Amino acid sequence: MNTSIDDLSLVLGEVALFRGLPAALVAEVARSTHVESVPKGRAVYTAGERPRALYQVMSGHLKVAVSSLEGGEKVIAILSPGQIFGVAELFGDSPYVSSVEAVTPVVLLAVARDGVFRAMDQEPCVMRRILSALAERQSSIERDIAADCFQSGTAKVVDYLRRLEDGKLAGAARVELELELEIPKHVLAARLGFTPETLSRIFRELSDSGLIEVNGRQVTLTERFTGQPPAERRPARRGGSWFDHGGDAARASWN
Repeated sequence: MNTSIDDLSLVLGEVALFRGLPAALVAEVARSTHVESVPKGRAVYTAGERPRALYQVMSGHLKVAVSSLEGGEKVIAILSPGQIFGVAELFGDSPYVSSVEAVTPVVLLAVARDGVFRAMDQEPCVMRRILSALAERQSSIERDIAADCFQSGTAKVVDYLRRLEDGKLAGAARVELELELEIPKHVLAARLGFTPETLSRIFRELSDSGLIEVNGRQVTLTERFTGQPPAERRPARRGGSWFDHGGDAARASWN
């Protein structure tokens, strides 16, 4: 996608990594930057390729996955607007271990390696910001390992909804909250480490317990969910379910 240097400079100035840098340096980095439009299902890069850029998600969602020789896949992260990726790989000489694929139509800002390094050389704050991003990635990996070892499937789903809730309720009253699940069900299930059928069952149990209401991709966190501290968010097992009798059309809309 062809974008002028001035427009790229304006966009880069809003990216946390480059925010507040001198205008001349931002313009210099912009010369190593381009905008990529990635259709659903296309890879940004695949395992085995050599790192070439740092990426910022402008819109859409992507999955980061690793694959086995037998064709099995493990989704290790879901990327959303505002997130950066491909950072750590720029600093080594090894190829990518994971692949990144668009799960919805995506627009990315791609900053080539030389542009990133030029900004680091001229402004030490860029290196500190990169280190902060790497530290957050390390913490996320450790949280995921702990969740896989110690959390039930239900607890993983509740934590996922809680993170979405925290992003929507910052500074707001804790009331019912409607969320849009923007990634397909099978991708979310793979990210959390179980099958789509297991994810459906867990959503059903949360719905039956009165913590959430589900209608296709729309999930409403009830006041019972948003008003409780995390330790009290425990679903009860009861008969009946939205997924059992909520209608085929709603189920078909989330896949």
